[in-house]
Amino acid sequence: MRLLKRWYVIAAIVAVLGMGIWQALPEVSAHFAHASIAHNTPHAVTSGHIQHVVIMMMENHTFDSLFGTFPNANGITEAQASNPPYSDFNHSGPAARAAIDGGQIDEFPSRGHVQYTQQDIPIYWSYAQQYGLGDDFFSSIASDSTPNHIAMIAAQSGSNDDSTNQNGCASTHNTMPRSRDTTGREYWAFPCYSINSMPALLQANGLTWRYYSQSQIWDAPIAIQSVTGSPNDVHNSSQFVTDVQNNKMANVSWVIPPFNQSDHPSTTLQAGQNWVAQQVNAVMNSQYWSSTAIFITWDEWGGFYDHVVPPVVDGTGLGPRVPLVVISPYAKPGYISHQQSEFSSLDKFIEENWSLQQNLGGRDTLSTTGDLMDYFDVTQTQPTLILQPIRYSTMLHTPYLSTNLNKLGVKGAVTPQLGGPSTSFHFAIVYTFADTPTAANVYIDGTPHAMTNMGTSGTDGTLYEYISKLPVGPHHVQFTFTDASGTLRVPFNNEFMNAPYVYPYMVTPGIKPTIALVGQAVTFSAKYTSPSNTAPILEAVDIDGSPHALTSTGGTNYQTGVTYTYTTSSLAIGTHYVRYRFDNGSGAGPAVYEDYVMSVTPLNLTNAAVTLVSGTTNQYTYQVTYTEVNGQTPSQAYLYVDKLAPVSMTLVSGSITTGAVYNTTLTLSAGNHTWYIVFADSQTSWPDPVGPSVFAGPTVGAGAQVVPPGTLITPSEDVNPNGPLDENN
Repeated sequence: MRLLKRWYVIAAIVAVLGMGIWQALPEVSAHFAHASIAHNTPHAVTSGHIQHVVIMMMENHTFDSLFGTFPNANGITEAQASNPPYSDFNHSGPAARAAIDGGQIDEFPSRGHVQYTQQDIPIYWSYAQQYGLGDDFFSSIASDSTPNHIAMIAAQSGSNDDSTNQNGCASTHNTMPRSRDTTGREYWAFPCYSINSMPALLQANGLTWRYYSQSQIWDAPIAIQSVTGSPNDVHNSSQFVTDVQNNKMANVSWVIPPFNQSDHPSTTLQAGQNWVAQQVNAVMNSQYWSSTAIFITWDEWGGFYDHVVPPVVDGTGLGPRVPLVVISPYAKPGYISHQQSEFSSLDKFIEENWSLQQNLGGRDTLSTTGDLMDYFDVTQTQPTLILQPIRYSTMLHTPYLSTNLNKLGVKGAVTPQLGGPSTSFHFAIVYTFADTPTAANVYIDGTPHAMTNMGTSGTDGTLYEYISKLPVGPHHVQFTFTDASGTLRVPFNNEFMNAPYVYPYMVTPGIKPTIALVGQAVTFSAKYTSPSNTAPILEAVDIDGSPHALTSTGGTNYQTGVTYTYTTSSLAIGTHYVRYRFDNGSGAGPAVYEDYVMSVTPLNLTNAAVTLVSGTTNQYTYQVTYTEVNGQTPSQAYLYVDKLAPVSMTLVSGSITTGAVYNTTLTLSAGNHTWYIVFADSQTSWPDPVGPSVFAGPTVGAGAQVVPPGTLITPSEDVNPNGPLDENN
């Protein structure tokens, strides 16, 4: 019984699938495995046969990373990826656009040139073999998760370009994610949008909908004013199966997985596939199968490479290709669609399937946006394909899965992914069971090293870690743990985590400018250190994919280090992706330090403070310095205290172009208070502090303690409760 306890699949899947749970996946006929329909196949008309649509949006994979070797599809062969990956990868909007590089697609990071095979994704592969697969289907927005989830239900992003710290219309008003409109203009704005949406359109036409999600940054309806707060926005991903089994399936269902079953690096692909199979099997085993079309896709690139240049539709996209798998009794067997489509195509399909007279007025109106009708042929029907879950152990998982461990700064199995001879590399894994393993090792280049128990972290399990410097060159890593149930090795697919890489030199980025006013001189710097005192042959900083040579600040003692800089005052308004590249000619190739993103804005807020007004006990003056490079008087100058209505701030002194002081005085009740400030000009908004954090204080009342200026309060629960809170989800 102990062995069975330790090796299991998610219980909900077992309930759906019933007997024969450990059977191998069914073989698919050779006809299904190799059939492909020509590009010029006429569009089908569903003619009322499809009365239910289910859309599942998984996480962070390009077409080439999952289906690059699928027969007859437009793919390429890349190096084998580990399952799970060793960490998450930067896949923000600025990083995506830098990787695409204006259509050159030559700035994708090297660690993204990997892919999985049929053996890694047998469930996805089987669905694609029997039903339909799209190899010309793109993410809508060249960015990360939230804008693409919004585009999935609105045929546009509302200009959202960011997945950081937001809760849609329920966000604090100082929450200002990156924004990018269809002209490419960048700014910062509150993430609550007055745009059309498919849920609202369905309601207006007497059709039902439900959106199932547990993560706020993947919950698109909360960002759209007309449907935010709707009871049809179900904050429980597992409710979909229950609704299907209870004959309560809506006409259109959007089903978003929990984080650890989403395929998001560095989760395991087994978990994601089993979750998808659970949803699909529930539909196939229900009365709804004969009238349903299921669409499975992935929300964005996730840092992985794809060789197809995304078409330029407007200033926000398209983004890199992602897979689309189409499952239905009316799906053409083994069909591969080569027609250009994107997430807006899902909306276009719904509009045409139900002959809706309205549209969303977004990308769904473009002739270049495919309608997905080519996948269907209602003159034939296909049988169900009930797939059994993949057996795997949850004994070990990578630290990125853990919210608590992420807060401790542990974000991957290997940290950092590259360094020099003096770099201390951290190797980390989470052991999920309560007892102590008899062996806990990390194998680095085949040599075992005992890991140290670093203690438990809530319900996440026990963190094990090994820290060491490594010799110059590439390295690969595996983890093995042994307890009474046996020995488990991670990665699961018998591959290695190909990291870290140790270069014969060190590169240390200098002070990172993270916010600058437009037109302000910004200096990027990096210190190069070579134990062999070898001069570099390449020193560059890449900004948005464009290289700029760094210049030495003087000296040739590379053993102690030489600093290189690049200064510019021509950065445009918006967020910029920055990385450093160095090479010393040793043959190892350039070291690429994917560093960070920085923001350039026409306005800024500084010196925010609250002070007690002399001679009173409950009046407080709030003050901030506002700078706007064009001298614009703010169109909005608001102070937010607690959850009260905003209070206007007024100009006191100074010049707007060099810094003008604004303030306001309030009478406060006894107790603890919080506050933040939001200003806006004609182009953008800017908060202090950046939400969802707020300033603490003042504390009012007898014996009240002084709150140190600048004290921040950050919500105790992540905006994204099922995964780490970071800009790259």
